[in-house]
Amino acid sequence: MKIRLTESLAAKITAVILSYVCVLVLAVSCLATVIMGYYKFYFSSVDTVKTEIMTDMAQDEAYHVENMLHWGKGSLESYYSDKNVWYEIIDPETGEVTDTNYEGAPYIATAESEYYEYHDYLAGYNEYGEEIWSTTETHVSNVKVYVAENMTKSDLFSVMLKIVELGYNLKFAVIIIMLISLILAITLLCYLYCAAGHKQGGVIRLNYLDKIPFDIYTAFIVGAAILSIAMIDSVNDLAMAFVIVFLVGTVDYFLALGYTLSFATRVKTRTLIKNTLIYRVLAFAYKIIKKFINWVNYSVSNLKLTYKTGIVIAVLMILELIVIVLFANSYWDIMGFWVFFLICANIGFILISLYLAAVMQKIKQGGEKIAGGQLEHKIDTKYMIGDFKSFSESLNNINDGLQSAVNERMRSEHFKTELITNVSHDIKTPLTSIVNYVDLIKKEDCDNETVNSYIEVLDRQSSRLKKLVEDLVEASKASTGNLSVNLMPCDVGVLLTQTVGEFEDRLEKSGVTPIVNIPESPIRIMADGRHLWRVFDNLMNNVCKYAMAGTRVYLDVKAVGDKAVITFRNISKYELNVSPDELMERFVRGDSSRNTEDSGLGLSIAKSLVELQNGNMALDVDGDLFKVTLEFPIIS
Repeated sequence: MKIRLTESLAAKITAVILSYVCVLVLAVSCLATVIMGYYKFYFSSVDTVKTEIMTDMAQDEAYHVENMLHWGKGSLESYYSDKNVWYEIIDPETGEVTDTNYEGAPYIATAESEYYEYHDYLAGYNEYGEEIWSTTETHVSNVKVYVAENMTKSDLFSVMLKIVELGYNLKFAVIIIMLISLILAITLLCYLYCAAGHKQGGVIRLNYLDKIPFDIYTAFIVGAAILSIAMIDSVNDLAMAFVIVFLVGTVDYFLALGYTLSFATRVKTRTLIKNTLIYRVLAFAYKIIKKFINWVNYSVSNLKLTYKTGIVIAVLMILELIVIVLFANSYWDIMGFWVFFLICANIGFILISLYLAAVMQKIKQGGEKIAGGQLEHKIDTKYMIGDFKSFSESLNNINDGLQSAVNERMRSEHFKTELITNVSHDIKTPLTSIVNYVDLIKKEDCDNETVNSYIEVLDRQSSRLKKLVEDLVEASKASTGNLSVNLMPCDVGVLLTQTVGEFEDRLEKSGVTPIVNIPESPIRIMADGRHLWRVFDNLMNNVCKYAMAGTRVYLDVKAVGDKAVITFRNISKYELNVSPDELMERFVRGDSSRNTEDSGLGLSIAKSLVELQNGNMALDVDGDLFKVTLEFPIIS
C-alpha cells in the first residue's frame, strides 16, 4: 500500500528535527546580523569594528575593576595576571597612580570609571524618637583600563577578536544563511501543519496530546513560557546566560511546535472548541438548566390555570410581606394606613384573579374538547362578562360552523359513493353483453388473422374493464358498509394455507417462493370467510404483480396477546416512492409508471373489508421491503 508523505511517521520526525536545526540556525544568524549591523560591520573597516567592540568590552572591564576594589587591591594583580588587560588606579585629588600593572605597551582600546565608597551615619531622630540614617559617598579613586594591541594571552578578548575577524569575513554569508534557513523553516513547518493529524489510510485522528482540553493545554504552555522568562532573567553570568537561553529555547521550541500542531489537528477535526474544559462545563451547565426549565415547564403545563394563578398571587403576597417587615419598624406611622390599604387591595385582586382564572380555565377546557373532535360541545357563558363572553360565543359559533362543514362533507362523500355505485351498475349491464358477445365471436371459426388479433384485444380489455367495474362496486360497498357481513369462527391458518395453494401456479410463474409460518395450535377469529378470503386474494394478487422475481414472500400467522397477527412481507420490483398512507388510497399503485393492468383498488378494498370484520390493517415500507399487517381479536 502506498503511503502518502503527509501520513509517513518517519517523514514527520525528520521534518521536526530539521525544522529545529533551521530555526536554531535562523536565530543565531539573525542575532549575528543584528550585532554586526549595530557595530557597522557592513559600513566600516575591520580595525574600526575591532576598536569599537574592544572599547565596549574595556568599559565593562572598568566596571569590573571598580567592583573588585571592594575586596582589596591584592585581588586585582592575581585576577589580571593572565589577561590581555591592564589597569590603573588613580588618586582623584593628586592625579597620581596608586596601583597599576600597565607598563606602557601599545593598546587597542581604553575606558575609565570612578570608584566611590558609601558610609551610613546617624543624622538625628524623628518626632517619635526613631533614628534617621543617611548615606554619604566619597570619591576614592579613578579606574582606567587598557586592552593590549598585541594579545599574547588566551582570554575572552583574544577570542572575541578572532570572532570579529571571522564575522567580518562572513558578514554577507550570514545574511544568505539566514534567508535560506528562514525559507527551509517555513517550508518544513508548513509541511508539518499540513500533515498534522494524518494517519495511514487517509484518516485524521487525534493523538494523546490532542485529547487534552485545549484551555488546560494553553495554560500549561503559558506557564512554561513565564517560567522560561524567569529562568533567563535570574542568570547574571553572560556565559551561563547563553547556555540557559539555548536549553530553555530548545525546550520551548518543541513545546510550541507540539502546541501549534495540536491546534492544527483540532481545527481539522473540528474539536478545538468542544475539547475544552470551559465548553464542557458550560455544556453540562446548559444541560442542567435545560432539564430544570423543561421540568418547570412540564410541571406548570400540567397545573390548572387556577392553581397557576394561585401560585403567582402567593409569590406576590410573600414579596409584599417582606417589604412590609423591612420598613414597618422605621416607618410604622406612615405604613399603618398603607398596610390596611394593601390588604384590602390584595383581597380584591385575589377575587378578581381567581374569577378570571376560572373563566379562562372554562374556555381552555372547551377549546380542548372542540379541538379533540367533540364538535357538539358548548361552552357555558352564564357567569361570563365582556370580551370573555363574546369570545366564548365565537368559539361556540365556530363549533356550529365546523359541525355543518363536517355534515356537508359526509353528505358529499356519500353522494360520491352512490354516484360511483350507480354508474358502475349502469356500466356493468352493457359490459356484460360485450363480454358475452366477444366470447361468442371467439367460438366462431374465422381464418382472418387480423380479425382474430382484434378479438383477443377486445377480450382482454373487456375482461379488464369488467374487473375494474366489479372492484369499483365492491370498493363503494365496502367503504360505505353496505356489504352484508356474517361473522363466524374461522381458523386463520387454514384459510391462509388454502389461499397460498390456489396461488401456487401464479407464484411460480412470477418467480416468487412462498414461506408460510403457521403455529401448530389453531388461531381462531370471528370473521366472514368470504370477505377474509377476498382480503387474502387481493394481497396475494398484489404479491404476484409487484414482488421481485427470484425472491421470497413471507406469510406469518402468530398470536400476540389477545390479537391474531397475519403479516405479508415481500421485496418490491418497483421503487416504492410513495408513503404507506398513499398506497392505501384508491387508484394508487406501487408501479408509478402504471405498466401493470391494475385498478389500484386492491389494498383499499382489503382495508375496508378488514375493518368491516372488526380488524385492523397497516402497511409498512422500508426501502424496497413491503409489509402488510392484519390484526383480529382472538376467540377462545
